[in-house]
Amino acid sequence: MATEITLHHGLGKGDFRQRFYARCEEWIAKNQVLEESKHPSSVLLVEEDRAETKPAVPDHEIYGFNNEIKSLEDFLLDQKVYREFMSLVIVGEYGVGKTALCQMIFNNENVKTTYAPRIWISMHSNESKEGVDGKIYVLKKILKGLGVEGDVFESIHREAEEEAANSQEAGEIDGETGKEKELSALLYALHLDLRWKKYLIVFDDVREEDHWNEMLQEGEVRLKKDDKWGKYLSDGFPKGSGGRVIYTTRDQILAKKLVAEKHEIHRLWPLSDPHSLWRIYDAEVTKQNKYPPSKDKKCVDELMNKSRGLPLAVRLMATLKPVYLDDELYPEDNATYPLNTSGY
Repeated sequence: MATEITLHHGLGKGDFRQRFYARCEEWIAKNQVLEESKHPSSVLLVEEDRAETKPAVPDHEIYGFNNEIKSLEDFLLDQKVYREFMSLVIVGEYGVGKTALCQMIFNNENVKTTYAPRIWISMHSNESKEGVDGKIYVLKKILKGLGVEGDVFESIHREAEEEAANSQEAGEIDGETGKEKELSALLYALHLDLRWKKYLIVFDDVREEDHWNEMLQEGEVRLKKDDKWGKYLSDGFPKGSGGRVIYTTRDQILAKKLVAEKHEIHRLWPLSDPHSLWRIYDAEVTKQNKYPPSKDKKCVDELMNKSRGLPLAVRLMATLKPVYLDDELYPEDNATYPLNTSGY
């Protein structure tokens, strides 16, 4: 069971937070029956204008990442740390397979039966973020995935701004801003919905401009030092029920901000096995109903060199019409093609 927290906000009876907290408790109670009726492994997909990534299993074959998949399985299914909150960052360059790797583990059958809810957050969207705090934006996306509707957010924002304005008129020098009040309320709503649940959240392609750049492990430690609840992102993520968070990013500096220990950063390198790359290429070419070149050593080596071991680069190369060696016949016209030293 997650550790209970006490909110020391010291505010009056008619305070916005208290009214919001009461509504949150009512909302959670009303939706509890609905949540329990759902399949425990159902995916909660956050909808957005441009969902660059989705939690579905990739529509292409994955080769060469057996060790990485095993490592993620250990991270998520280790019974020795079953109830501990843990987070992990997967760092790698564009096209190396970070998203595909997470999609594979996100849909692993053992993971699906262990974690509920499972939430996939694609950090990219064409939706305008102008004037919206990055942390508030992401929190709303998570809560939308948990079933919170848009009018609730509008109410939260409006009342937070009104209370901040009233505090300013009353001459409260150290009063919270409307943004701070809104952030605190959203974190509380998230905490209420996730408490006592073994949740898994994947944040795909986190970047510095998203402003999602805090460690989530230290909520209770910080609370002991600071009686102001709702100041840190970690306050919204309950501890003690085995919650897990996975990030993917290209930014090594950002990765260090997201976790406390070096071993919580997993570096995903390009594939070093040329035969795994060839299997990716062959599968992609075959899927397009094209005739792949023979698995000649020169072709395999050239594929490795040109793709730099990046699976995405291999799949893009497979969309090009292959150039065949001089002793190969193209199946469509039985034509013989001259030798091409590149093999592609």
